[in-house]
Amino acid sequence: MYDKILVPLDGTKIDNVIIEHLVKLAKIHHSHLYLIRVLHYHTRDELAHETEKTKKYLQKTMDIFKQNGIPSRSMIEYGEPERIIVEKANELDVDLIALATHGHNWLIDILFGSVAHKIRHTVSIPVLMIRSKER
Repeated sequence: MYDKILVPLDGTKIDNVIIEHLVKLAKIHHSHLYLIRVLHYHTRDELAHETEKTKKYLQKTMDIFKQNGIPSRSMIEYGEPERIIVEKANELDVDLIALATHGHNWLIDILFGSVAHKIRHTVSIPVLMIRSKER
């Protein structure tokens, strides 16, 4: 059912809840995971630092899946996260987008929006969102 799953990550402890869930879900469905981290920074120094940090983080995350027999691939993209994630979901023809949410309150989401909120209202494929216990 879920052959290909796109997994947007933000590189923080918030991701742990979706990683743990996907270890179980991907085994059941024999899924291939596409890990994506979209970077959006204003200076070259910030971007260079974050890119290097992200490469290490994505490798560490792929190692978790590899240890569990789950194939995964990672990618780093640059730009507006909600736009890039939707584009990649369509380009890769994924069956599911699975991500952790920060669990902001409704007022913050209304005023500022959230990547998860924008994604779920843009795509026509299933979106799995799990609220993190981390804050």
